Amino acid sequence: MIKGYSDRLSARPGEQIQFMVSTDSATFDVSFVRLLSGDPDLKETVVAAPVVGRFPGRKQDLAAGSYGVVPDWSGKPLSGDFTLGAWIYPTLQKTKDQSVLSDRNEAGHGVEIGLTENGKLYLRCGTDRIVCEVPLPIHRWYFLTARRKGRTLDLRVRAHPRDFASIGAEVRCDDSTAPVPSDGPMYFATRLGGKNCFNGKIAGPCVFDIWLNHHKCEQIAQGFAGLDILDRAVAAWDFGEGISTQTVRDITGNGLDGVLHQLPVRSVTGPHWFGDTDNPADDPRAYAAIHFHQDSLSDAGWDKDFSLIVPKEWKSGVYAAKIAADDGVDYLPFAILPAKGTAIADIAVLMPTFTYLAYSCEMWEGPALTCLYDHYADGAGVPFASILRPLPNVRPYKGILKNTDGDPFSRHLNADLSLLDWLVTTGQSCDVVTDHDLHLEGVDLLAPYKVVITGSHPEYVSGRMLDGIEDYLQTGGSLMYLGGNGFYWVTDLSEDEAVIETRRPNGTRPWTSAPGEVRQQFSGQIGGLWRARGRAPQRLVGVGFAAQGWTRDNTCGMARPYEQSNVHNDPRFADLFAGIGENELIGDFRSLGLGDGAAGDEIDRADPELGTPPQAVVLGSATGFSVEYRRAIEEQCQVDSGSLGPDDKNIRSDIVWFDTGYGGAVFSTGSINWISCLTYDACQNNVSKLTSNALARMLAAAT
Repeated sequence: MIKGYSDRLSARPGEQIQFMVSTDSATFDVSFVRLLSGDPDLKETVVAAPVVGRFPGRKQDLAAGSYGVVPDWSGKPLSGDFTLGAWIYPTLQKTKDQSVLSDRNEAGHGVEIGLTENGKLYLRCGTDRIVCEVPLPIHRWYFLTARRKGRTLDLRVRAHPRDFASIGAEVRCDDSTAPVPSDGPMYFATRLGGKNCFNGKIAGPCVFDIWLNHHKCEQIAQGFAGLDILDRAVAAWDFGEGISTQTVRDITGNGLDGVLHQLPVRSVTGPHWFGDTDNPADDPRAYAAIHFHQDSLSDAGWDKDFSLIVPKEWKSGVYAAKIAADDGVDYLPFAILPAKGTAIADIAVLMPTFTYLAYSCEMWEGPALTCLYDHYADGAGVPFASILRPLPNVRPYKGILKNTDGDPFSRHLNADLSLLDWLVTTGQSCDVVTDHDLHLEGVDLLAPYKVVITGSHPEYVSGRMLDGIEDYLQTGGSLMYLGGNGFYWVTDLSEDEAVIETRRPNGTRPWTSAPGEVRQQFSGQIGGLWRARGRAPQRLVGVGFAAQGWTRDNTCGMARPYEQSNVHNDPRFADLFAGIGENELIGDFRSLGLGDGAAGDEIDRADPELGTPPQAVVLGSATGFSVEYRRAIEEQCQVDSGSLGPDDKNIRSDIVWFDTGYGGAVFSTGSINWISCLTYDACQNNVSKLTSNALARMLAAAT
């Protein structure tokens, strides 16, 4: 199978995109295409590019596993007496060793502490290996110390003082051999940079070149900052500092800072967190821990195979590097924006690249192919998704999701490409922009446009993005929200613009953040729902997430059409319904795979209590959904027989229009499936007609 990825999902003319490829074939071919529609009617146009032709193929692997490394450790070996200390919180028992702290090299020189395949603590020092014979149950804090004095080695572990499991063990060797010091780095949560990865949290690792008695060891267990004994430490790393970074600081002043690899999870609770705060800024000591995983992968680290300087002749749109070899074909999509500070069209389509990333590997099996809908091997939810590895769901294909009839259907990029197809077919010119660009540029990105149109599922958004859209609307812009479950999750972007982060303390979610771990690592902001932070989608676009139609086996209930409201006869909105009969059902025909109906998958409703503006009008509503559709978790305070009953009036999708009061307007359709109906019957349908009418009204008002 040929597969690849690029180092960015959008660019402007003159900017560079790099591409990384893996294939078993000896060679592969590269061409560039512009995408106008996805599967099943894939429309692609080959475009002239400076980089095309045949390239040598090679297999590139995914080297997963998060860890830390102290690169300057060499020259600071442990050749005499020493004491090592650390808190650990193991989360997975494995069939092989898991290294917690190690400077052992390939020759076996150096020291290592870890867990055996059955969860017993071990110490390796040169040729000696001692093991505490008490297995450590997972999901508990333990403080461990390893010491050497003369020829005596001892290893001690005890449970947290607040843990009534009362687990503790000690083992010693009185006739150890003289160790040969290591000349390599010191590693956290691995040995030799990727072997024997530890799954769990580590806190307060420290190294002394003296033997410390039990009293001193107890002192460092409580936190070594400010202790006089710190003067005798070779290194002591405070994981509570610099939480938003990939650096761990040595607080001894010896300059032995560490660097994190493959994005382990920070902003997590440590052994000194007792539920008094949820903010690391208020109590860094409580959050002086890092959670490592064997299958974490933020950067595949593949070598570059080719790069593209985007030609100035390319119009704004969605393009892809098409790579083909004996073992298949892959598309590596990216958006091209107009030159910065310019706009070619009056309309901008905002491609929800944050959401594409969030779902990028959903339901795909393979080492480290995880996204925000997955769990790590130890069961913890994955809060990160990165562009720097293959993204199998960000493709112009339907993917592997199916409806309850067993038919695959369009979602995400594949569905949103049909929006571009609809615009071209109906004679509308548009520029393409992305979530990443909006996060970085704010309202300046949107300001040149009369109308901004969203994709089908703009679920993951940052505060900067919301601010940008609000500022745009407050300066007279108009917004068409043609999706469902939008503007939902608090999402942050890493400083290098490659990784998004989402914590999940609330909401309708695939996993729940651990207690106390609700703050985003990248920003320190409270994660979860924007609704829980007073920014419900209804305030922005008039509708917000109400229900979804998904079953346990990941099939989706069928869609429904909309019944028009009595607003059809209101002369103020006659232009919106032009060409649509009074009794017509809106979207009562086949979508791209979800059955008959424009309302389905995940749906939104209006709600004045959550912020739907008082001037908003409901143009139509879809009700009568099948039993697969259930109210969003945040929509109900308790579960009882009433919450599972039929004909729930809040399980509905609303089409809403409102004037903003600043010269623009908002048109919201409240369904992921709406866009998948636009191109039915060559765009000659009432979903297309209503959308065209709304767009025409917005454009006319802006002239």
